[in-house]
Amino acid sequence: MSDLPSEQAGEKQEKWEPVEGIVTPVASALVVEDPEGLIVTLLFSQIVDGCSSDLRFKFGRVLAYTVYEEFMHPWETSQPAPALEGKWERFSYPLLQIKDSGWLSSLPNCLFVYPDAIHYRFLTLDQIVDVLCTKPPEVDWVPPRQ
Repeated sequence: MSDLPSEQAGEKQEKWEPVEGIVTPVASALVVEDPEGLIVTLLFSQIVDGCSSDLRFKFGRVLAYTVYEEFMHPWETSQPAPALEGKWERFSYPLLQIKDSGWLSSLPNCLFVYPDAIHYRFLTLDQIVDVLCTKPPEVDWVPPRQ
């Protein structure tokens, strides 16, 4: 029997692959919200022997988002996140789509008004970022900020 609350026990973390080239963990996330919406930039370029670019997600307006320090995230799942491969196999794959989301199910009005809402989760070495939205974001590799 699971120790997880019923709304979390069925949550599934699935690898989300909107672009090719994700082979390392992510150092951290830069999260910016302005009148145009939410932008999350995953800082791959700060990993030693990692990618030379960062990955930017332009969500536009979102239903909700949260940013937690890595070990403070409140949601648990019934299975571990998918892992990276090769020399990074000890690390979780950083881009996830959450199915049967406990967070989403805890917001019944959201499910009623937005039955097709999507829950994305970004895992970094420092933070975990969750985003609830109604459409997939624009995703682009970008040069690192100087």
